[in-house]
Amino acid sequence: MIRRIIAVAVMLALYALSVGLGAFSFPTYRNATGVEDLGHLVVPSLLGLVGEETARYIFWLGTLPLEVFFVGIAVFILLTGRYIRLGICLYVAYFLHWACLHLTTLPAPDHSVWQFPEGVFTLGKPYPIDFWFSGHTANAVLIALAAGGCRPWLRGLAWGNVAFEILLVLSTRTHYTIDVVGGIFVAYTIHRVSLDVSAALARSPGSLVAGRPFRQRRPLS
Repeated sequence: MIRRIIAVAVMLALYALSVGLGAFSFPTYRNATGVEDLGHLVVPSLLGLVGEETARYIFWLGTLPLEVFFVGIAVFILLTGRYIRLGICLYVAYFLHWACLHLTTLPAPDHSVWQFPEGVFTLGKPYPIDFWFSGHTANAVLIALAAGGCRPWLRGLAWGNVAFEILLVLSTRTHYTIDVVGGIFVAYTIHRVSLDVSAALARSPGSLVAGRPFRQRRPLS
């Protein structure tokens, strides 16, 4: 009975907090389109700080490592058979990202930097209507989650990259705050589902699932 009372008390507390959040108004930045965003109020516009050309280079340099990792992991899997689960997670997130592009089109924020500099090497192409969810955030979070069993400095580097990518997409105004939050939740959901699928495959008779991403203790494909 005590367990039931505690469960209902937690549910009521969450409901009360939800009602409170619904009645409370946070300060936001109001874009010219009328869209209001909290992150755009907190994080300064990169375009306003350094100018358009420099902002484009920063956006490109911040994106390029993710692009290289995205392609490099496919090559690494082909050569070594390792990191399979992480690789599939990244490509599932990529597919979902572009699938969601066609569901809802939002107006671009003010001071948006959505182009790379002319003539630079890139493996992707930004789109001015590419918002929910943030692929930069989702990919960075997936990599950080997969690094959970690694050495502390590598985990710190991975989660530091998550913070960097979030600041990048908010400062360049290539995403709204809800896109960043969505990227985090999508990444964790993919990660969690992949663990369940890997565990189920590992229990299957004659399973070929083997290997570990990075140096995790948990066996993953």
